[in-house]
Amino acid sequence: MLGRRWTSRSTVVWLTLFLFLSMVQRVGLSLTEQKAALRGALITGRPSQQPSARQYDFMAKAIRALLPTPPFQLTAYLPIRRELDPLPIVEQLTAFPVGLPRTPHAPGPLDFRLWSPGDALEEGLFKTQEPPKTALELTGSTLVILLPLVGFDQGLFRLGYGGGFYDRTLDLFRTQGRDVTALGLAYDSQRVTEPLPVEPTDEVLHAVITPTTVYDPLHLT
Repeated sequence: MLGRRWTSRSTVVWLTLFLFLSMVQRVGLSLTEQKAALRGALITGRPSQQPSARQYDFMAKAIRALLPTPPFQLTAYLPIRRELDPLPIVEQLTAFPVGLPRTPHAPGPLDFRLWSPGDALEEGLFKTQEPPKTALELTGSTLVILLPLVGFDQGLFRLGYGGGFYDRTLDLFRTQGRDVTALGLAYDSQRVTEPLPVEPTDEVLHAVITPTTVYDPLHLT
C-alpha cells in the first residue's frame, strides 16, 4: 500500500470536512439533511485533476488483487462532476466490454448494458452518458462493480448523490444470489473521518481504492 501523500489542498479539505460534519451532527438536522449538507461540501472539494499515470497503475494493481476468480463481469461508469475516471483502470484490466449503467426515470435499480470504447452512447437522466437500451444486458452471476462516490467513511459506507440507485442495485443483485464485489473509486480527500449519517437502505462496500491507498477491512485506520 502506498503511503498517503496529502497535498496542502487535500489536508485543508479533509480538516474542513471533519469540522463541517461535526457541526451538522450537532445542530439537529435529519439524516437526509445531514447527507445533503455534507454532499455539497464534498463535491465542492473534489480535485480538478485526474490521477497521474503512476497513481492509475497503483489503483489497477490494487483492484486486480481484489478481483474474484474468473469468470466475472466488470461494471464501471462514465464520470460526471469531476468524478474519478475509471476507464484508465478498466483498460489496464483488459475488461472490455464493460457494463455501464442506465439510470431509470423512476426510483429503482440501475440497468447495466455492455459497452466498449467506440460503441454508441446516449444522454440519460442527469445528463449522464449511457449505452442505448438495445445494447446487450449484463447477465453474469459474478460481478465486480466499480462505483463512483461523493464520500466514504472508515466503515466503508458510501455517500452518493442521494438517488439511492446504487444501493437499490446492490441490494437487488445480492437478493438475486449474485456474487457481488463492490469497489468504490475516490480521491483521498473524499474520505470522511467521522462516521457518515447512515440509513437502513445504505449498502456497505467491499473496499474503496484511492490514488494512494486501499481502504478495506484489513487496512482501515
